[in-house]
Amino acid sequence: MVAVELIGGLGNQMFQYATARALALFRNEELSLDNHLFTNYMLHEYGLHHFNIHCSFFEKENTAFEPLTTTEKAKAFLYQKKIYNTYVEKDLRYDEALFEFSHKNIFLKGYFQSEKYFITFRDQLRKDFEITSPLKKETIDFLQIIKTENSVSLHIRRGDYVSNPEANAVHGTCDLKYYHRAIEAIKKIVENPVFFIFSDDIDWAKANLKINNTTYFVDFNDASTNYEDIKLMSACKHNIIANSSFSWWGAWLNDNDNKIVIAPNKWFNTDDHNSKDIIPESWRQI
Repeated sequence: MVAVELIGGLGNQMFQYATARALALFRNEELSLDNHLFTNYMLHEYGLHHFNIHCSFFEKENTAFEPLTTTEKAKAFLYQKKIYNTYVEKDLRYDEALFEFSHKNIFLKGYFQSEKYFITFRDQLRKDFEITSPLKKETIDFLQIIKTENSVSLHIRRGDYVSNPEANAVHGTCDLKYYHRAIEAIKKIVENPVFFIFSDDIDWAKANLKINNTTYFVDFNDASTNYEDIKLMSACKHNIIANSSFSWWGAWLNDNDNKIVIAPNKWFNTDDHNSKDIIPESWRQI
């Protein structure tokens, strides 16, 4: 059995699920999800039930941890938790050792923000992340426009990145200069691009982002239907993402073989986190 502790926004939950799913497939074991932290989590809600995901839920047992003797390669990041050997992510860099552990019943704790953990199972994950919840009429109408145009999604992440001083110190926000550089880069390659703007502060985006091309502001979704924004972003032919796991997934699920994905070259506002494995090599960083 592979189990994973879920926490954070929808993008983070998708990273956690994808890594655990890949590990379960690799080990030919069942997958279980632990969503108990959302009981008292005020920032976000559990959101994976909107996708084509079918697995059991982990039943929380005692929370006592005891060190488990490991090889030097494992660097003691495994701990015994009753019958589960818990792997605690040490940092944001990809750890290939995760797929080398022979211990049974692994419980994952971390964010696992790298496609290197699950790229081998890309086709299966695309199926898993198909949305099964009904879509709004507005979303369906926009999907038709997106399919007929040289569509480019552009995501502006603000929210707690702006309002929460601690989050701002860690993440920061992509400034307008970044978006204008990304737009110009797209316009040099894509003929008559049409931009679809997504943001958790869409009023700010409308007031501050000025684009000469045809532009649509996606303003009919909120936190309860944010999975529809991921659907729309992934349907666009190209993507401009923020330093956000949310728009990261919108771009990753885009199945256009010729897609252009532009990402910020500075993912964090601090040097305390190593982000070198977050952005896929085929994406462009500016």
